[in-house]
Amino acid sequence: MRITTLFSALALFVALLSSSAAFSAEMWEKGRHYKELPYPVQTRDPSKIEVVKLFWYGCPHCYEFNNDYLPEWEETFGDDIDFHMRPATFPGWEVHAKAYFAADVLGVLDKVHQPLFDAIVANPRKFKDVEDFKTIFLANGVSAEQFDKVFEASGFRKVSKVDEALKKVDEDIKRYRISGVPALIVNGKYKIGVRDAGNFANMIKVANYLIDQERAAMNKPSVEAGKP
Repeated sequence: MRITTLFSALALFVALLSSSAAFSAEMWEKGRHYKELPYPVQTRDPSKIEVVKLFWYGCPHCYEFNNDYLPEWEETFGDDIDFHMRPATFPGWEVHAKAYFAADVLGVLDKVHQPLFDAIVANPRKFKDVEDFKTIFLANGVSAEQFDKVFEASGFRKVSKVDEALKKVDEDIKRYRISGVPALIVNGKYKIGVRDAGNFANMIKVANYLIDQERAAMNKPSVEAGKP
């Protein structure tokens, strides 16, 4: 009797465990918690799983995600993850995106990103022109000459590296079909927003779920490779 009871309990435990695993795998629904893009957007490194965080320096919600959620999440990324941020370029936000790309071109993004966020989110209307960011750059090791030069066009029908980057991200933003920030794009295929996911913590959980899917697909041996 005791053995029968023990086996029954074990069977019930296994059933509950399987049910829980199935629920965990199915709880994030496409179309409800995240959207699949109609056309995949090319990633910058096809050998890795790309995760893009889209933001605006003047967005308080982006600021909260950046400070309170992103650092801990980044620590969990494996070597197969290509994570990077990209500024959204909706009307009125382009100049803030320029500041981001200027920092990137000058090689001081790690130093300038947080000061830019701190200053702009506190008073986004104060930063309307490229010159408005100059003080922040100068305070972080960039000379006035370097700052001015990075925005210069270099000849007839040529644009600065900042403008080139701005054009590229503007094109991709349209392909991502986002309507607000913060947003996450997983491997150029899926977009996750706060409204769909429910909150910032869920955005990360959904992203991790999709990352696992992409990782499994990338590691799956092809049928052709298995043929003799």
